[in-house]
Amino acid sequence: YQRRVRGNPHAAMITRARVRQSWSGKLALRPRMLCTTANTFHHKSAEPLIYAAWEKKGHFKPTPGSEPFVIVMPPPNVTGALHMGHALFVAIEDMLVRHYRMRGRDTLWLPGTDHAGIATQLLVERQLMADGAPSRQELGREEFLKRVWAWRHSSGDRIFEQLRRLGASCDWSQATFTLDEGPAEAVREAFVELFERGLIYKDTYLVNWSTALQTAVSDLEVDYHEEEAIMYYFKYPLHDQSHEHIVVATTRPETILADTAIACLLYTSPSPRDS
Repeated sequence: YQRRVRGNPHAAMITRARVRQSWSGKLALRPRMLCTTANTFHHKSAEPLIYAAWEKKGHFKPTPGSEPFVIVMPPPNVTGALHMGHALFVAIEDMLVRHYRMRGRDTLWLPGTDHAGIATQLLVERQLMADGAPSRQELGREEFLKRVWAWRHSSGDRIFEQLRRLGASCDWSQATFTLDEGPAEAVREAFVELFERGLIYKDTYLVNWSTALQTAVSDLEVDYHEEEAIMYYFKYPLHDQSHEHIVVATTRPETILADTAIACLLYTSPSPRDS
C-alpha cells in the first residue's frame, strides 16, 4: 500500500513496505521510503518561507487601474526595536490594507523609518568610543555625517525585518527614510511655513543633557534607576522674626544656592480649630 498526503509540503509521505515474493518463493519486505516530520507546525521555519513567497510574487504591490487606497506607516525610529505599540498599529493597518486589497482597490501600504537624530547620533558616538576612533568634534560635521550614513546602511533596516516577521504586507520596494531627499525637503518646507505663520517658535526648556557626549538626549535614551540618597534639611529664618524659620528638605543640596525666595500657600480651614 502507498499513502500520500498531498498539497502540504511539510506533510510526511509514508510508504508501507511492499510485499513481494522472492525467487525462492519466500515473502520478503522491500521498504520503498519512510519520511517523518514533526507533528506540530513550526512557525519560525514556515512563516519566513511563506512571507518570502508572497513578497517575491509582488502580492504587496499596488495594482493601478482601480480606486487607490493608501496608508503611510508611522515611521518607527531607525535605531529602535519592535514593542507593543508597533504590534498594535501593524495589526490594525495590515487588516485594513488586506481588506481593501481583496476588494480590488489599488492598495499601497508605504513603509519607512524615522532618522531619530539624537538617538542615532548617540549610537554612532558610542560606536566611535568603543572603536577608539576620533570623537564627533574631532571628525567634523561632514565626516561624522558619513559615519552616520554608514551606520544607517549597515544596521538601520533591522526593524524592517522585524516588521516582516509580524506579517506586515507593505510594499518594501518603496521603503522611505526621513533623511532621503524628498522627505527631508518636505519637512524643511513644513517647518519654515509653520514658523512663518507663528505656529511654532524657538525657546529654551529643560532637556536631558549628556555630560559625556555634550548633547541633549531624548527621554527614550535615559536609563532611570533608584539609589540611596541623603535628605538634607535647611532652615530659612523669617525676615521679620529671626527666632522662627521655615524648613526646606531636599536630596539635591546643590540647588539651594540658587534659591532666592520661598513661596508659601496660605490655607484657611472652615474649622477654627484646624485653622
